[in-house]
Amino acid sequence: MFPIGTHVFITGSGKRLGRALAEAVLALGANVSAHFYQSQSEIEELRNWATQRGLGTVLPIQANLSDLNAIKAAATLSVNQLGPVNILINSASDFFPSPISSTTSAEWDSLFSLNLKAPYFLTQEIVKTMPSGSCILFIADVHGSRPIKNYGPYCATKAGLISLTKTLAKELAPNIRVNSLSPGTLLPADNASEREIEQAANRSLLGFVGSPKDFVQGALFLIRNEYVTGFDLIIDGGRSLA
Repeated sequence: MFPIGTHVFITGSGKRLGRALAEAVLALGANVSAHFYQSQSEIEELRNWATQRGLGTVLPIQANLSDLNAIKAAATLSVNQLGPVNILINSASDFFPSPISSTTSAEWDSLFSLNLKAPYFLTQEIVKTMPSGSCILFIADVHGSRPIKNYGPYCATKAGLISLTKTLAKELAPNIRVNSLSPGTLLPADNASEREIEQAANRSLLGFVGSPKDFVQGALFLIRNEYVTGFDLIIDGGRSLA
């Protein structure tokens, strides 16, 4: 369990891995600033889920993280309502193909704005009031270190997050720890076929597709271990070695 009053700020907390993280920290006694952009109904479901179980507070925070003013407003609202943030998890991200033959400037800017620029400037705002002993997690991707064809800008943003993790670990030490997680195929796309899921499993060394639970366990390890900083934890069943 987390200490009473622990405040966790999670971007992209309405869906997929962000939602899994939100449910996990709520179950451990935290209060959550639950950021979303368009997933309002999912955030309401999360809040109802927590209320029905007598868990911590869920504070919905709607913000377009491509807007620096919105980032500042979200950080201010979060701290004013729930107090200083103890754990910041930068999970919001976008993912789409962008081959060199057709990528537009707008697509490039969209990926870099949400995937790399937003986490940096949200962190800049949040750390202003973070108490000593707090931690920050960036959600990267195995493709940040092992790029895939036709996703160059996306892979570059995730490589940037891994580098940013190490840089900020140096800048914010010893008071604040900074780590990242690089998941592989843990939560297949909603429209993934059985064949695609089987292929993903076969590409890992362990022979199966992981689950959000595997991801959450990795996140909690980085949150709880007070002697780990500047580290990128790969959770991919050995796929990056295959």
